[in-house]
Amino acid sequence: MALLILSVSMSAQFHQDGNVILTESDKQKHFTAGMVVSAVGYQWGLRKFESKKKATFFAVGLGLAAGIAKESFDSFRPGNYFDERDLLATVMGSVSITIPLNLLMKPKKKYQH
Repeated sequence: MALLILSVSMSAQFHQDGNVILTESDKQKHFTAGMVVSAVGYQWGLRKFESKKKATFFAVGLGLAAGIAKESFDSFRPGNYFDERDLLATVMGSVSITIPLNLLMKPKKKYQH
């Protein structure tokens, strides 16, 4: 049920001002970057914490942090600004890969003598 609510919410977030955010090339890059950062972060978090819940929060948090860092960097460059839509696309990419990873992957138990 929570997955259904989340997916409907994500779908609504992709539509802004009557346009689909991911039709823009720049937003597609941010979405992809969020997916890559969070996929790597989930794998690392799952090994480090051995908990799907902690790995999920770590992966989404890492995607959010990467988006904020990129947009903050952009805001200091002349002629650029902090674009919330770029951040939204990054976070949505992060969430869209983290949910399937959480559902499909299991933590590997470390071998102990």
